[in-house]
Amino acid sequence: MASYSSFFAILLLSFFFLSASGAQPPSSSRPSGLVFSVTIDPSTLQYLTKISLETVPINVVVDLGGESSWIYSSQGCASTSGDVTVQSNNLKNGDWVSGPNVTARGISLGCETTTGVLLGLAKGAEGIAGLGRSGLSLASQLSAAFQLPQKFALDLSSPSGGSMYFGNGPYPDQQLAYTPLITNSCFPSDYFVDVKSMEIDNGNVTYDEGMLSIDNENGVGGTKFSTLVPYTTMETSIYKAFTSIYINRAQAMNISAVAPAWPFHACFSASTIQSRPDGLVVPKILFRLSNNVNWMISPGNALKLVKKDVYCLAFVDGGSKPKTSIVIGGHQMQYNIIEFDVARSRLGFRPRVQI
Repeated sequence: MASYSSFFAILLLSFFFLSASGAQPPSSSRPSGLVFSVTIDPSTLQYLTKISLETVPINVVVDLGGESSWIYSSQGCASTSGDVTVQSNNLKNGDWVSGPNVTARGISLGCETTTGVLLGLAKGAEGIAGLGRSGLSLASQLSAAFQLPQKFALDLSSPSGGSMYFGNGPYPDQQLAYTPLITNSCFPSDYFVDVKSMEIDNGNVTYDEGMLSIDNENGVGGTKFSTLVPYTTMETSIYKAFTSIYINRAQAMNISAVAPAWPFHACFSASTIQSRPDGLVVPKILFRLSNNVNWMISPGNALKLVKKDVYCLAFVDGGSKPKTSIVIGGHQMQYNIIEFDVARSRLGFRPRVQI
């Protein structure tokens, strides 16, 4: 995604955007919420959704921390704003039902005419849907246009994708566990959380705890979520400690290690992993977060079946000097409802299904 990052920087300098507060309310109705279908590109493992700009559906890559959104057009664009049509999601008699399409007017979008911006994006993608903590993100603009609560949720509950809900959605808020969102002044659009510690089968993962703090001068460190990263990445020393204790605990369960399968380092023989109706019997991974909240990563989110007979620990070495020490990727977000409540600066989550 290096090419995307460089072109995105150019976009921010090259395009003028309208203020999100200028987005006009829809001419029809005010919905309870909005819903987008999400699919997974099998090659890049990026998440895709469609936005209908002036009634024309466009495939865009979901960028969770993106400050703004843009589209590619070989013909150029007459304006940097347009009308975006989305499906409403309404609460009627206590039940959530899909409603009619509604239109948000004057949504600010960047326009790029150079094909190079598409390098690294999923096949067929024609832009980016930025959902970051920014007034120009699509999430903020849709909230303003329809006067919805400033929050959205990812429900990636299908092997092929799932849904995104903006405003209120068909999931009970009271069933979510909440932890504060942390602000990184150098990367204010991203969604950071405070990881206090990590455990594998009650054994603490030992690392330099300072790496999970954010350096106020350069923004380095901490833990964030990203839909552009397929698998959770960890700074090298954290990753080594994490995989070492996982392998140790797996061996104690008579799970046999096998040769690594790129990009993973810790892989295991599937025939030595016991399977039960409630999931695979493997070491349990626990992230302890602020607000006394624990996130238990299910076996299905921890492992990846890379061959018929091989499971790998689906975490990746992020290098010795990453900007962010831990980046929680799309695979670990699957089969969870994850709510990004910007207004209350909190992140809510719960497993959608236990696997």
